[in-house]
Amino acid sequence: MIYQPPPPPFLYGAGIGIIVYCLSRFLSHALLRICPTSFQQKVANLKFAQLYHYHSLLPSTVHAIIQIVGTYNFAFYGDKDVLTFDDRLFVPYGITKLGPCFYMGWFVGYLLTDTALTPSFKVMGYPYVVHHLSASMAWTFCASNQVMQPLASFLQFNELSTVMMNVRQVLLTAGYKSSDLIVIVVSLTFFALFSAVRVFPLPFVVHKWISQEFVSIRNEVGWGGAILLSAFLAVNVMLQGSWFTIMVSKLIGMFSKKQSKSKEQ
Repeated sequence: MIYQPPPPPFLYGAGIGIIVYCLSRFLSHALLRICPTSFQQKVANLKFAQLYHYHSLLPSTVHAIIQIVGTYNFAFYGDKDVLTFDDRLFVPYGITKLGPCFYMGWFVGYLLTDTALTPSFKVMGYPYVVHHLSASMAWTFCASNQVMQPLASFLQFNELSTVMMNVRQVLLTAGYKSSDLIVIVVSLTFFALFSAVRVFPLPFVVHKWISQEFVSIRNEVGWGGAILLSAFLAVNVMLQGSWFTIMVSKLIGMFSKKQSKSKEQ
């Protein structure tokens, strides 16, 4: 297998992803100045790590919306063959008419910038570091070898759940309690979206990979590439599964507390 650089649209997307991330982070600080004084005070009282994560919310939300808009058409209506790869910058489908290769690059640009600008891996969270770096490696490999674009686009569309996660965090920063109705509604919506796009499809993704796609990838890029992408899928399954387990345990705890309060009353 001879290394090939990623197609130009991938590199363009990566560059734009880096720029938009940096601009969004700067804009987060600027927008805070026009927020109500009470909210500014709450943000000012955040600890260092919490403040870092707060200013990551806007770049994360902007990126999520861009990925949702940019990938939905190809992810759901495009060819699902694992060897399908559209390397054009401009395409005749989708809202933006920019190709999936461009959004793959944007995805990697965002992940690498988010990792590079973190104060430390501990502050960022080691699971997120593993997620960002493993995904960046896998996406770059796929773009270089022009394989697995349909699955990559679908996993990028998974950012659909990120928007509600960030809305929830803003509400908590503003002073709402996790037991408040608006936070409960947002939390349940986030859980539903996370389950729908990140967890429930995993058995089908894994089954298709084992039964069909692994052989196709192995024949196309060799054993090394097939094992690399298998490792990424395994990491993704473990991360999504662990996050889902944590959310389920928190939901059970939340409803258990509500039931206990009701019985006391």
